[in-house]
Amino acid sequence: MGIKSSLRLERTLVMRDRGAIATAVALALILLISLISGMRADQAESAALRSAAAKVQAEWAAQPPKNPHSAAHYGILVYRPRAPLQAIEPGVLPFQGAVTFLEAHKRNAPMLSPASVRVAERSYGSTRYSPMLQVAGGFLALVLGYLIGAREARRGMIPLLRGSGARGGSVVAAKAISTGVLVLLAALPSLIFAAISVGAGDPGLRFAALSVASLTHLFILAAFGVASGIWLGAARFGLAAVAFAWAMSVMIMPRIADIVAEQAVPLTQQSLNEAISADFKRGPDGHGNSVANDAFERQTLAQYGVSRKQDLPVNFDALLMQADEDYRGGVYDQRLAEADAVRARQDFIRQFAWAFGPTPAVLDLSVRIAGADADTQSRFDTSAEVFRRELVSMLNRHMAENSRTGDWEWKPADQYYSSFEAFNPPMPTLADDAAHLFPGSSVLFLWGLLALAGLIFAARRFDARAAL
Repeated sequence: MGIKSSLRLERTLVMRDRGAIATAVALALILLISLISGMRADQAESAALRSAAAKVQAEWAAQPPKNPHSAAHYGILVYRPRAPLQAIEPGVLPFQGAVTFLEAHKRNAPMLSPASVRVAERSYGSTRYSPMLQVAGGFLALVLGYLIGAREARRGMIPLLRGSGARGGSVVAAKAISTGVLVLLAALPSLIFAAISVGAGDPGLRFAALSVASLTHLFILAAFGVASGIWLGAARFGLAAVAFAWAMSVMIMPRIADIVAEQAVPLTQQSLNEAISADFKRGPDGHGNSVANDAFERQTLAQYGVSRKQDLPVNFDALLMQADEDYRGGVYDQRLAEADAVRARQDFIRQFAWAFGPTPAVLDLSVRIAGADADTQSRFDTSAEVFRRELVSMLNRHMAENSRTGDWEWKPADQYYSSFEAFNPPMPTLADDAAHLFPGSSVLFLWGLLALAGLIFAARRFDARAAL
């Protein structure tokens, strides 16, 4: 029996397998429901953030005349932009702050995560389309592959099938192809619907890459399921062993890796804040006294060739405020870079969980393809800080050049604050993020090779058992 005959036989048997068909239909419905609900939630969330950002910018532009440094303390809220595929793959963004308050002298962390106001995601984890496709879809692909691979072993029909001339290579290939087609048909309706909703341009490219990675992941698990079914199909514990192995790779080992990473490379917000506060005390203080203030005053007086602050042609108070900002900006850059290096080491340790299954790797890969990873959050935080520094610097410079030292009642002309541009962070493309996709893609490729090897050994196992 060749590959064509094996495919025809396998197709007939699969079509008669009500359990397999029902599983595939259930997977299709789950994916469609998660896709539709996720898109509706994203539309409401995105509209609310756009409306809030426009309102905040209008309030900033319409504020009454006031001292520029008072305006700097008045501050402004900026909102994280929508990720390209946020409706289907929100990644870590629902659990990260989406709003940052920008004010003088202080770099605030983003606050108000979307998940904090969504009961479903707080209680049950992410229910969006891509995570469901990787986790629920992956598990069902594995189970379908096992059931199809184990069919003859469960029924004791391997010798009969071998007697009809079937060889392990054609049988295993037919089972793997049939399972892959069934999984593809289950995922295809939601993938088509999502592609239409996403549209063209960079989001379309990202979705195409996400679809390829997701289907590759499902096919890998389906192949492992077929191979496991042939090896363990005759054992009563076979399906339980496969399910346990999946749970270990998807649920248990990633959590263990998280714990190990945090214990091996500890980082606490309290220690970071303490280090930053200690550094601040060594620099200029725009609202107090410090040794650095005296040094800056002497430097400024020498620069303008005067002996008193009152004789300066600029407002020394505003210059001191800006010196405070410049020094604190350097402190933030250094300390947060150190913290990012620690987090990078933690992430490296977490990647050891990828050695236990392809799902943790593809979950990371899908988040990065969608532009919804921790780097995206970091870019938002960094761009907001750049905007804050430019805003405060413009205010301090305007005050320094147009008023005198000690004149805290000075106000700029009407409509001055309406001249400021709104926050407009950069939006990286898939090409910009390509370098970050290599680790996950490489691991997924290696798991694909292992799945292929598993099918080859399963074919040999089939021939060996048939010969007994």
